Amino acid sequence: MNAVQEVIHLEESKKSTHLFRAVLAVMILLVVGAAATINRVRAQVKPSQATLLTFTNPEPLNAQFQYATVTGTTNTINATYVPLTTASGNLAYENLTIPFTASQDSEGRFHVTAGTVIAVPSPLPQTAGFVAGNYVGPGGGTAQLITLSGPGVNSDGSTEWSVALSPGATGCTWPQSATFYVGPLADNPLYARIKAAGITSTAYSYGVEGNQPCSTGNSGGSYWETGSLLGFVQTGNTLTVVSFSYASSDDSDNPEAPVTYTLISQ
Repeated sequence: MNAVQEVIHLEESKKSTHLFRAVLAVMILLVVGAAATINRVRAQVKPSQATLLTFTNPEPLNAQFQYATVTGTTNTINATYVPLTTASGNLAYENLTIPFTASQDSEGRFHVTAGTVIAVPSPLPQTAGFVAGNYVGPGGGTAQLITLSGPGVNSDGSTEWSVALSPGATGCTWPQSATFYVGPLADNPLYARIKAAGITSTAYSYGVEGNQPCSTGNSGGSYWETGSLLGFVQTGNTLTVVSFSYASSDDSDNPEAPVTYTLISQ
């Protein structure tokens, strides 16, 4: 009997919901362990092609669940962007659906059985040329240094990136922190705000500024305040950031105050 078909028996009362949750956690570990012997059999599934996974193929696969996004719905565990590495070193990404059937017998014992695991190839991550690493800005005699981190990959292939100060950076670096998203404009979490501002350009990837304690010296507000709507674009090693907000909430469709950074290390 293989791991994912194994029935777990718990000798506890019917009221032991905590133990039931523990069973589900154990089943996740069993699935991860069993993934070392995944056999991939192609099945015809419309509208997309999926893979039914059984566990009899001798070719080993390393399923790196630690890099995936794992969520749960009723009797189902979903894992998106699971890296699968074969013995030959080939790498693929799969979205896995792992169904479970739970029952309880007359003696109060819980039985949890994993069903057929279904895998759908993950969409290619959308990066728009952004490169994670350390960047230096124009500075004006000061050290404007930022670190771009990412991508965090969503199930549809869109990605999330973050900006933070690098060690040694001045507090008057713009932006000091930010989060932005790469993907279709209408799928951006900030789309309602982008649309309200009249922005239709897909030249930028849009995000929002985080903490920004340093003022640019403009009276009454500036383009670089906490909550400002920002646009990001990268060409080669050059990262440009613009603001679509004045005083953090006065949005428009006109990009203002561009700041250009250059990649110095990855």
